[in-house]
Amino acid sequence: MSVSASISLSKVLQEIERCREYGEKCGWVISEVDEPNQTFTTKMVSPIDQEKYILEVVFSDYPELPLILDFIDPVSGTKGTKNAFPKNDDSFFHPAPCICNPCSRNSYKAFNSSGPHQDWQMIGWKENPKVATLKSVDSILRAIYSRISNKKKYHGRMA
Repeated sequence: MSVSASISLSKVLQEIERCREYGEKCGWVISEVDEPNQTFTTKMVSPIDQEKYILEVVFSDYPELPLILDFIDPVSGTKGTKNAFPKNDDSFFHPAPCICNPCSRNSYKAFNSSGPHQDWQMIGWKENPKVATLKSVDSILRAIYSRISNKKKYHGRMA
């Protein structure tokens, strides 16, 4: 394992641990970390409509670069489709589809051709004021869960 991969793994394991107790109370299922592929998944269920959401997190080159955050359709297993994503009133779950925040590598046009932001830079992503508090795995997972748990803003699946 490279030094960079080792740093990414160590950082992600610390951040997962910080939200493990909270996640268990909310019914999240956080998979074991796939070290060679630098990924893990988190399964969450919306308490509003019981929809299941599976988030794949790829953490290569993290924290230097933002995470690659993508939802997987729980029925088809297809990653990155509109049906895999939640829908809400703000632009966090962008119809590209992606999580539209500097914490998500998929929101950068330089990484993903359908990404909505060519104006953002991945290097130094934590300094972008639009990232707000979403600077760690635990804060990102909590933000997602809070959105799929908000009766006023959550509207089921995107498609």
